[in-house]
Amino acid sequence: MKKLLMIFIVALLAASPYSTASASSNDAVTRGQFFKMVVDHLGYDIAKAKAELPKDVPANSPYADVVKILKDKKIVVGFGDGTVRPNDPIKPAEAATIVSRLLVLKGDAKAALAENYGITFDNEETLSLEKAQEIINKALTSDQKALEIVEQMTVAQNEQTSFKATAKMAMDFKLKEGQTDIPELTNGMKMDTNLSMTFHKEKGMHQQITIAVPDPMTNELQNMTVEQYFVPEGMFMKVDDPETGEAHWLDMSAGLPFSFAELMKTNEESMQIVNEFNRQYFFYRDLGMEVVNGANNYKLAFQGKIHSLEDMLGMLGTILNDQSDQLLVGLENMPNIAMEMTGYIWVDEKTKLPTRQTCKFVIVFGQAKEPGMDLPIESIQYDMDMNYSAFNEVQEIVLPEEAKNAEKLPGFEEPVDLPQTDI
Repeated sequence: MKKLLMIFIVALLAASPYSTASASSNDAVTRGQFFKMVVDHLGYDIAKAKAELPKDVPANSPYADVVKILKDKKIVVGFGDGTVRPNDPIKPAEAATIVSRLLVLKGDAKAALAENYGITFDNEETLSLEKAQEIINKALTSDQKALEIVEQMTVAQNEQTSFKATAKMAMDFKLKEGQTDIPELTNGMKMDTNLSMTFHKEKGMHQQITIAVPDPMTNELQNMTVEQYFVPEGMFMKVDDPETGEAHWLDMSAGLPFSFAELMKTNEESMQIVNEFNRQYFFYRDLGMEVVNGANNYKLAFQGKIHSLEDMLGMLGTILNDQSDQLLVGLENMPNIAMEMTGYIWVDEKTKLPTRQTCKFVIVFGQAKEPGMDLPIESIQYDMDMNYSAFNEVQEIVLPEEAKNAEKLPGFEEPVDLPQTDI
């Protein structure tokens, strides 16, 4: 579990040209041709496709690999009879649905593409090559200016020694059917959180968190306050004792899979990961200028989806000298995890530093390959609205004396039957 936690933290710190399909501009593009255009454009590694081929796609089909990779990612589902009909002309609604799944667009896909990307179909029954290219270029390619701003923002953030942030967060946990005997928790649990954070890349991080948690029996909200320090000395948390109600400190350092210094190094090296995510999985749009606190800000929209744990590991493996197979050791039987993110970022025009970010982050847990490895959670939805301030103004983050003398919690042990690795 240490390895899985580290992978998520690295990943969340989270346009190639395409080959044209073999159709003239006046011919109707087939479903298979459109599939190939999408896969080529996004640069997916078809060699890692694992899905079974539909019954109407032979192994020697020119579309076999692209169908498999899109089935792996659940972008192409197929028809009820088990076919995907790669030689049929693709309908505009079908092309819009494929693109909307990549962009995490909800509702009417054609209407969403028209509203957000200016893509209209004018009642066409089929797509020409020109129209198919327009859809892919407009919807599945980030604005170059937006990507440049994101890169400038990442560089500017890494150059800052410190900052402050406040955030409002809402989390919605949905449980799988039959996972609880408490009637009030049958449909899961919601909680609201207010966070105040002070960060210094050498001194550490201090957070004060207030969580409104519903009582499982009465469903009434109860506030719980947590104070946390993540500093070079380790991680320390101040929590209320459930029996006495008195707050006391806990030393949780032994349970960390990484040190504060290691996390900072990972953060500084995250640019390549961000660029990989932006090329294949997340798409950015420049929405123009907005005034925030009296200053001009670029407003950027982002949206996309990581379709599986293997997608994430494959990307990280490429970055870490193609060690994706090693990263997967010990995690093969975990449930599949798909992650969606949509939101907005406001970036100061002069400083290129972020001033605000909103994000809806959804994690969906699939079924485990190994019996007994399933998780009780079906999905987690996380909505965040964060504001940044005081860049380079924080001078010290001092761990309280009572925290230094806190009760030490034991480290989390890896299951003895899992292979040990360096990650």
